[in-house]
Amino acid sequence: MNFRVILLVILVFIFTVFGVYLSVVSFESNSLITAFNDGNLEITQNTTAGTVPHVVMVVNSGKKPVMVESGQILRSDTSQDLVAAENKMINQNSTDYVKAYCYEPNQTSTPGTQLYPKDKASSDIKQIIDHSNIMDSRNTTSTQLQIWIIVSGNNLDTTAGEAQELVKKQSVSNAEITRELNDARINLLKSLNVTEEEIKNIKPTSSFDIGALIKEFIDWIKKAFNIT
Repeated sequence: MNFRVILLVILVFIFTVFGVYLSVVSFESNSLITAFNDGNLEITQNTTAGTVPHVVMVVNSGKKPVMVESGQILRSDTSQDLVAAENKMINQNSTDYVKAYCYEPNQTSTPGTQLYPKDKASSDIKQIIDHSNIMDSRNTTSTQLQIWIIVSGNNLDTTAGEAQELVKKQSVSNAEITRELNDARINLLKSLNVTEEEIKNIKPTSSFDIGALIKEFIDWIKKAFNIT
């Protein structure tokens, strides 16, 4: 092979890797998890049990903006786990509020609880969230029920946990919540093009993290070429 062609291929590879590396560094600097791990982020549950959607307060004390992405799961060791319902940029040294759906129907949300970002919801749940209208109360209730149907494996109990609190807060009868649950299930089957039996096999969390894969590749490059 011509030496110039070989040199060109090497240069293209180097610039590609360098570009990916810069992108990853930039992504990590502004990611929710990195900001939290660096001690620059505080996420607090702000609304009472049964609220749809919930609202969390995000305090960014870092020097760079932080991006909250829809589908990001916000975990709690003592309260309800939530999943971000919108994309929002939190500017440096500022406080903002982000809407979020409940993630686990058998737990109950407690205002003032500290949350932390961890994994992300599956593409199916993210699709449901991204197609919801967080300004429409009927639409958000249906979306919330669809998320719970997936997380519960199509075995949602509306008489316990956050699901029960939703029923209380909206003052709906057993017949009404049953009807809303059935409607939500029908919408879910249509939007995801699945059967009721297949709902049980839908994984609620994402098993594929492109950001993590890229980071592992960059770490390998750094180790291979002794880059610090």
